[in-house]
Amino acid sequence: MVTVLLIDAALAGLLLVVVLRARVAWRQPRARIAWLAALIGSIALLTQGTVIPLEVLDGFLGGTNILKLVQNVLTMVALWLGIQAGTAPVTARVRTLRWWFPGLLGALFTVVFFAALPERGTSSFLFLEDAAMTSTGAWAYGVLHMAGIALVGLLLFRSARGSLPNTRVFFRVGAVGIVLGCLSEILDLTLSRFFESDALVSALFDPLFYLGVVSFVIGIFVASRTTNRIRRRGDELLARLEPVARERGVDSFPGLPADAVADTRLHALRVAVEDDAIATSTPLSPPQRALLDDIDAHLTRRTTGARP
Repeated sequence: MVTVLLIDAALAGLLLVVVLRARVAWRQPRARIAWLAALIGSIALLTQGTVIPLEVLDGFLGGTNILKLVQNVLTMVALWLGIQAGTAPVTARVRTLRWWFPGLLGALFTVVFFAALPERGTSSFLFLEDAAMTSTGAWAYGVLHMAGIALVGLLLFRSARGSLPNTRVFFRVGAVGIVLGCLSEILDLTLSRFFESDALVSALFDPLFYLGVVSFVIGIFVASRTTNRIRRRGDELLARLEPVARERGVDSFPGLPADAVADTRLHALRVAVEDDAIATSTPLSPPQRALLDDIDAHLTRRTTGARP
């Protein structure tokens, strides 16, 4: 019951991000990375069967537990995209990301899944755990995909150091929960296959992993709100600076492409205004100087870890 509540809480949070960030993602290509992470994460959680029965979803794929593979690949890709949302360059787009890493890991999952589990039985939530008790192939796949997701979790923990302070703790707690959950599942599968299963170890995965997922989702939600607030502040400052530039006859965005991000345009216009004041020996008025100071404070704020 607790596991179902955790899954549904994480699903609700991700769906909220998907809905609330849809407009921003449509308008800003860079924001589509985080939006896509939330969307794929939502689909991954839907495959758990807490909303739509597992048998129904797996039935669309033949009813032989292929849904488990889909779930594993989607979870890994969603976590990886979450990392990219915080660390990729500000000019990054979904299509320009280094997709070779999740592509390679996903292909490895797929090859080992079908090679190690030629007979998978009918749809079952615990089919892998049950199969691993008697099948070394099932154990090997279980260890492989858990190790892969744990690796992405470690990358998430490392990438969180560049996050804003109000989101860093959520991403790091989430990463720790995910990694510890994966390690506990590897231990559980190994004990079940080669030794004797332990009820305590078997019970560790769900609370560790899904609490980690919930913390990660909270981090995405908080980061989304923070990004919105920063973007609105930048737009407001740009709207205040443009009349100053027109008053001084300054080219609005000298040498910038039309699709330059707002902060880049703000910086360019701020420099152009001050350069004009120096070149024409017409000092800025106190309100104009105060506006440039506000812009400097905005542009030199703590970033989310995205590279310029």
